[in-house]
Amino acid sequence: MPRYELALILKAMQRPETAAALKRTLEALMDRGAIVRSLENLGERALPYRIFSHSQKHTRGGYFLVDFYAPTATVEGIMEYLSRDVDVIRPNVVKHPLTQEVKECEGIVPVPLEEKLYFVKKKK
Repeated sequence: MPRYELALILKAMQRPETAAALKRTLEALMDRGAIVRSLENLGERALPYRIFSHSQKHTRGGYFLVDFYAPTATVEGIMEYLSRDVDVIRPNVVKHPLTQEVKECEGIVPVPLEEKLYFVKKKK
């Protein structure tokens, strides 16, 4: 199973309501076959811009990161469920950065700095 990261913005709520929304979200992940590795609270802060979600205007939100393993076929279902949850302002699932391979671009040939600086135009 691939490793994913869920960046989640919940609407600004009191602590018990936030805990209930997180519990509901994590249970939905586990019901769909995901294995949750960690949950990180990034705190509540002002949103960078007003976000309209579920017929409400939001200016503050709680930011959370959920690290999990899940079958590839279930990620779409997870996003669909989270987009319907009224407490979730913005869900975003990405592949975990540590599992992605970083490949060097083979099409660019580095030019030595001296050639760039001391380029002399050839006379005909």
